[in-house]
Amino acid sequence: MGLDKVKKTPCGFCFVEYYTREEAENAMRYVNGTRLDDRIIRTDWDTGFKEGRQYGRGKSGGQVRDEYRSDFDEGRGGYGKIVQTKIRPRDPYEKVDHVDMCHVLKYFCCWTFQMRNKR
Repeated sequence: MGLDKVKKTPCGFCFVEYYTREEAENAMRYVNGTRLDDRIIRTDWDTGFKEGRQYGRGKSGGQVRDEYRSDFDEGRGGYGKIVQTKIRPRDPYEKVDHVDMCHVLKYFCCWTFQMRNKR
């Protein structure tokens, strides 16, 4: 599971290892686009491990596309970092079906989903 580099909290993606390429391809085919707790799961191939990749990527330490997203999501810290000042705030309780993409691994499948804050 990916962790925020600073807070060490889940940041919405995990890596799932499969024994065969066929199993990974089936996950890509059948899991991608399904819903988990009202969030759409996105699957991608991973490019391999490099030190530091266990944390979110991008200039802010978050997910690459997370910095550019224009939707408001309280669970992801509000708006994306780059567009934060350009967009007027929306209702934080508005349902959003946007998920981040994470970079993708040979025989590994990356599942991206939104971790819900438990209060």
